[in-house]
Amino acid sequence: MGIYYAATKLIDDIIIWLAVGLIFAAIIRTFLPEDFLLSYGSGLPAMLLMILISIPMYICATASTPIAAGFIMAGLSPGTALVFMMAGPATNISTLGVIKNEMGNAVLVRYLLGVAVSAIGFASLLDFTLNYYAINIGEQMQHSHELLPYWFGVSCALLIALLAIKPLRKHVL
Repeated sequence: MGIYYAATKLIDDIIIWLAVGLIFAAIIRTFLPEDFLLSYGSGLPAMLLMILISIPMYICATASTPIAAGFIMAGLSPGTALVFMMAGPATNISTLGVIKNEMGNAVLVRYLLGVAVSAIGFASLLDFTLNYYAINIGEQMQHSHELLPYWFGVSCALLIALLAIKPLRKHVL
């Protein structure tokens, strides 16, 4: 039953947002020059800029993951990408409006500060840990295709494509 749910309802719920995230990640990787993101690559100013970008954005966790991967491959620090992944799904304009209307400005400010401080704190810890152990996430992401055999990666991609196309899936399941 769980596998059937994962292959039908779950795929239907996330496939559009996953595709949107992959498209944005490809756009970021393709059209943003590496020097642009490298100039903001790490540290508190880059994290604060990412907070300002991600808070009003309406993005789910599924879509933020490939976008964050695109940011990292374009030169952003993993910690700064983590800020995007934490603050983006936790906030958006409609959520902020509901919080303000239902609970007031004081709660809204505390909520935003909590999200921002938590995201920046964990991001700083991540960057510190990666620097301490000399781990280069960007380099590992570029070579991750070697982790699995080629045939297995292609098989998984074909299976996901089969499950993602509803009319095709209905003939198989």
